[in-house]
Amino acid sequence: MAAARAWAAGSLDAATPRSFEDDEVLADARRFGASAAELAGLRQILLAGQADALSVWADNAPVVAAFVVTATQWRTALDLVDGRMRLVWIGLDYAGAKVSIEQSGMTISPALWTGLRIMEAAARDALNGDRVH
Repeated sequence: MAAARAWAAGSLDAATPRSFEDDEVLADARRFGASAAELAGLRQILLAGQADALSVWADNAPVVAAFVVTATQWRTALDLVDGRMRLVWIGLDYAGAKVSIEQSGMTISPALWTGLRIMEAAARDALNGDRVH
């Protein structure tokens, strides 16, 4: 569910752990003559920024991948609240989600579909905030 909330917040890409060995920051530091000790310190600073990063267990990776490829398949509606229109996220269009997953080369199993629905609910709740669904 954390991956779904990260997707809803627009930070799922940040959830992917990075290797800083070839990072542009380190390359620039090398170019400007940073010592090995300075590079090691810089690497530690960069890695510390990942401390709160989302990590996905390998067992859950197929579900997260399926969820990401269905990102264009959301059903939405408009709701008028206090004279203002608000977007309400209803859920995935399952027919479109099925096509997206299959066309990405994944096989839909009952476990994958269940995981997708769990992520859908978590993302929907995060996208809708405190609104009732």
